[in-house]
Formats: sequence, C-alpha cells, structure tokens
Amino acid sequence: MLKVMNEKELKQFIDKLNNDYKVAAPVKKQQGKQEILEYDYIEEFEEIHLEEQPDKSPKEFFLPQNEVLDPEAIAKSNPEENKTIIFGVRSCDIEALRVFDDVFLDDTYVDPYYEKRRDNTIIIGYSCPHREPTCFCDQLGISPHENKLADLYLYKFDDKYWIKSINEDSEKLIKDLADGDEDLFDEKLKNKKDNFGESDFKFNMETPIPEEKAFNAPIWDDIAEKCLGCGVCTYYCPTCFCFNFFFDEDDKENQKYRSWDSCMFSLFTKHASGHNPRETQGQRWRQRLMHKFSYHPQNYGGLSCVGCGRCVKKCPVTLDIREALKSTEEYLKDEGGAVVED
Repeated sequence: MLKVMNEKELKQFIDKLNNDYKVAAPVKKQQGKQEILEYDYIEEFEEIHLEEQPDKSPKEFFLPQNEVLDPEAIAKSNPEENKTIIFGVRSCDIEALRVFDDVFLDDTYVDPYYEKRRDNTIIIGYSCPHREPTCFCDQLGISPHENKLADLYLYKFDDKYWIKSINEDSEKLIKDLADGDEDLFDEKLKNKKDNFGESDFKFNMETPIPEEKAFNAPIWDDIAEKCLGCGVCTYYCPTCFCFNFFFDEDDKENQKYRSWDSCMFSLFTKHASGHNPRETQGQRWRQRLMHKFSYHPQNYGGLSCVGCGRCVKKCPVTLDIREALKSTEEYLKDEGGAVVED
C-alpha cells in the first residue's frame, strides 16, 4: 500500500497517531552548551527534525541505559496501553534491531523486557535525504533508502511525502490517506538512488573475519594507541548491548537493576581474582571490532555493525573504525586470507 501527502497532511497524520499512540521522533535538545538531536516522545509535529542524522539511535526505547528488572511489572503491563510509534528511523538504526533480535530473542533464551518493548513498538522508517560523510552502510549491504524490518517507510521527494506499508498490520495506519502513483514513486526512488552516491570507504573483507588469523595480529595496539577508553563509541553505537546487573544495597526490596556497560572500559572483563584477560586498550579494541565482524557473524550470520558512523563522529580523539578495518584488511591480505579483491 502506497500513500502520498503534503506537509500539512503529514502533520495531520502525525497528530492523529499521537492521539492513539505514544509517538517518538528525532527532536532537538540542549545538552550543556551543545544542541543534540535524539529520539524522544513528541507533543506536536513541529518538534520533529528529519533532515539530519540523529546523534543517538532509538536503542534506548528497547534497551534502556538504566532499568529496573521487575518481572511482575512486565507480566501486568497491557500492550495496548503502551504501544509506541518511533517515527523517522534511518535504515541503519532499523538494521540494528536485527542485531538486538539476534541476541535478545534467541531460540535458547528470550529476554522478556526486550521482547515486550519490541512487540509494543511500531517503526516508521525514513529514507535518508543525503549521505553522511561518516556513513558506510552501503559497504555492509544496507540500503540507506529503505529497510523491510520497518512497519512503514516514509520518503520525501520535492514537497511531497510518500509512505509505504511494509506489512499488512501497518496498512490500517495509512488506509485513510490519498493513494500514491506506484509508477511515479518508482521513478522518483530510482532517480534518488542513482544520484545518492557511494561511500568513500570500501569494505573488501570476507566475514566472519577469521579469528585464528586476526586475534594475535600485531595491529591492535597501534589501532588503539590514542584510545581513551571512554566508551563513547559503544554508548552511541546502535548495536552495542553489553550491560551489568547490580543491586542497590540500601533497597530493602533487594531490587535488581540493569545498566549499559562497555568493552572499552578497563574493568569490563576483570575477574574477581584480579585477573584481566584484556589488560590493554589494544585487546579491548580487538574485542570491539572482532565482535562486530567475526564473533557475531559466526554466531548469528550477520554483522553487528550497521555503518552509521556515529562512533567516528563522536570519538573525542577521532579514532575511526574505518581505518581500523583497513588496517585489519591490509594485515589479512599480507597473511593471504579473508580479503575480497576488487
């Protein structure tokens, strides 16, 4: 189902959704002296900003940075009262949900907190208006234009907004809108794709990256030489999901909590004995890159990097994962393996 709207009609559409659901979208916020763009619940259409890549992905709607683990609250929650629509999500951030689904909806264990939020959320994607200089999603097989993991997808061509349903359940949300011309839409989308351009970065490695070849490579300390271990890359990453459990010692209910952790932190793998199997920042950087391009592909069949480029943008010392991948590629090429020749 394909529909078309002008901006006034889009506003009316969002206002109507906001009456029936909780709607979150990219909104501008003041963070200290900086203005940032992140997903939050909106009260009115004018708060939404679609033309820039949000500083954060919407992963906190599925895995909050800090949360109370309360099985009774999960069991009592009413899905119809808690339905959320996340509007304007880029393809890379939608693809990141596949990574979360791999981990939290695994056949051997389902995380009930994640499952509840995932089931109660409707995703309306937004076709990227332009390529970010730091983006390399196309090199990882991800289209910046659309993603079938969304429920609905929004496109902007000139002064019109086109919206397409990806599955039958989402058709009811747009059934009252004006029908769009399929042929005209296909022509406009093709023209956009033809003129969008490719990433400057080229990813030429086969995946999974072979652990036995890369694990002891003498490249990791050089890659991580200027890394501060601050964890910014992992906190802004839409696919990083590591977390800690802890209890509040002053809580008489002995409530259990979960909060994000980072493989970039020096204490991340430190054992109670005092032994730390990843003592150096180079070893920790190896873990980050290998998890995304070796371990996750081995376990689940897909990468756990979506090429959004946020880690490149946000790193305070401009440590670039694309350069780390190139160093890995060059090493593997010298060793005679795991590189796809141009």
